[in-house]
Amino acid sequence: MKQSFSATLQGVFISTIIAAGMMSISSATAQTADEIWSISQSDVSVGARMSGMAIRGLAGFGDYSALYGNPAGLGYVGGTEFVVSLRGSSVQGDAGILATGFDLRSSASTVENSGIGNLAFLYSVPVAQGKLVGGVAFSQVRNYSRKLDLVGENVNSTISASFLPFDNEYSVGEDGNLGELADLPFAAFNGGIFEYFKDLYEKGEYPFYSAVVPGTLIEQSARVTESGEAYELNAGVAWQATKDIMVGGSLNIVLGDYQFDYSFVESDILDENTEDEYNVLRADGSLLEGFDQLEYQQTLRSDLGGINFRAGMSTVLNSTFRVGFTLVSPTWTYFEESYGEQFSTRFDLGGELAYGDQINDVGNGTFEYSARTPWRLGAGVRAKFGRFMLTGESEIIDWSQLRLNADGNAFRGVNRFIENEYGIALNYAFGGEVNLGKFDLRTGVAFRPSPYSEPPSQASGELHVGDRLGVSLGLGIQITDGIRVDLGLHAEDERNVWDLYPSDGEGPRQDERFEIDELLSRGIAILQLTVKL
Repeated sequence: MKQSFSATLQGVFISTIIAAGMMSISSATAQTADEIWSISQSDVSVGARMSGMAIRGLAGFGDYSALYGNPAGLGYVGGTEFVVSLRGSSVQGDAGILATGFDLRSSASTVENSGIGNLAFLYSVPVAQGKLVGGVAFSQVRNYSRKLDLVGENVNSTISASFLPFDNEYSVGEDGNLGELADLPFAAFNGGIFEYFKDLYEKGEYPFYSAVVPGTLIEQSARVTESGEAYELNAGVAWQATKDIMVGGSLNIVLGDYQFDYSFVESDILDENTEDEYNVLRADGSLLEGFDQLEYQQTLRSDLGGINFRAGMSTVLNSTFRVGFTLVSPTWTYFEESYGEQFSTRFDLGGELAYGDQINDVGNGTFEYSARTPWRLGAGVRAKFGRFMLTGESEIIDWSQLRLNADGNAFRGVNRFIENEYGIALNYAFGGEVNLGKFDLRTGVAFRPSPYSEPPSQASGELHVGDRLGVSLGLGIQITDGIRVDLGLHAEDERNVWDLYPSDGEGPRQDERFEIDELLSRGIAILQLTVKL
C-alpha cells in the first residue's frame, strides 16, 4: 500500500513533552531489576589462591582475601605481608536468535582487559596473648566488559515498529493533526522512524506507519557493548577470641563505573522501500522520500559508590576440620547516571532526519537513585588430610529483599516485581588444594543461580537464564621463605535471554519478539606476589 504522510511536526511539541515527559525515566537507564541485580554481582573470588579454588574462603583462610570472604581468616596470617597482583580477563559472547524470519550471519565477539588486580597490606600486631591481625586492601571485584555483534537479514519484523505509540500515548486535535506523544514515540517520530497519517485517523484506523514496509527484506545489525569495573576498598581486623576461635570484621567501600552502548541499524539492501512507499513532508515544505536506513542508539554512563560490613567467625574443631560463618550486611549503593537515546533515518531522496543529539532532547538526561542488596549468610568447612585440603561453602541470599529507591515512585513497579518474582538463592562452591613441597596445585567449581524463585526458560542441557557456573585451576610456588607467587585461573559461563528490540515502562510495542539467547564465557587470570616483611 502506498503511504502518503502529513508534515512532520518537528519541534512543535518539544516544550510540552519535556515538561511532562521528564517526569518519567527513559528506557536507557539501568533501572530494571535484572540490570541492577547483574551490576551488583561481583566475582566469586579475589586473589590468586581463592580464585584457583573458586571459593571465597568462608571456612577461614590465612590469606588477604579473607577481607572479601570471612574476615576471621586474617587471624591465621603468619606475620606481616604485602600482596600485589596483576589481573587479566577475557569475555567471549555467542548468541542465537529466538525470532522467526531472521537469518543470522554472525554473532560472536571477544573483549580482553588487563590491569592491577589488588594491593594489600596485612600487619600482625604484637600482643601478649593470642593473635591480632589487621589489614587493608584494594581489589578489583568485577569487570563489566563484554561485546556482542549481530548481523543478519529479516523479513518478518523491524525495530521501527517498537517505537509506535500505544493508544493512550498520543492525542489528536480537533483539526485532525497530531497532538502530544509520549517520550519514546515522540523522540522516534522526530527522528523519522515512523509517521502520522491523518487520513487513517479520520477513517477510525490506527494513524501511524513505521519507516519499513512490513514484509520487505532488510539487513539488521546490532552492537551491544558494556565496560567498566567495580573495586572494593577493605579495612578489617581479626583476633583470637579463644584458643580455637577466630573472629573478625571488615568495613568495605565499593567504587565503580559502568558504561553501556547499544546501536541497531536497519538497511533497505534490496531497495524495496521506494519513494512511493515511504515519504515525509517536513514542516519547511521539503520532502524526504524512500526509506534507505535507520539507526537507533542508547548510551548509559553510571558512577556508583557503596558500603557494607562483613563479620565472621572461624573455629578449629580438631586437627582435620575447620568451620566458619559469615554475615554480610546489605550493600547500600548510590548511582549517578547520564543516559541518552538517538534516532536517525536516511532517505533515498532529500537527506535524513535525526533526533537525540542535543543535550536537552527528550530521552537524554541524568538520574540519581540508590539500591539496597539483601543480607547474606554464609558458611564453610575445610578438611585437611596430610598434603590434601578440601573445602566447601555456601551462601544464602533472599533476593526478594533487593530494593531500589529514588525521588517519587519511579521504582514502585520494579520493587513490586522483585517481591513477586525473586526468591531465595543458594550459592555454593567446592575447592581443593594439594601441597607438593614448594608447589601447591588447586582446583574448584562454583555455582551461582539466578535470583528468580521460579527459574526462567531453559534450553536443553544448558544453564537456566541468569545462572552462572564456573571452574578454576591454580598454582602456588614458595620461592623463598618470604616470597610466594600464585596463579589463579577461573572460567565462568552465564546464559541470558533478552529482547533486542527496546521497550520502556509500557512494555514491548509489537507482538513479534526479537529475543537473544546469549552465552557469555568469562575467563580471569590472576598472577599474585606475596612478600613477608
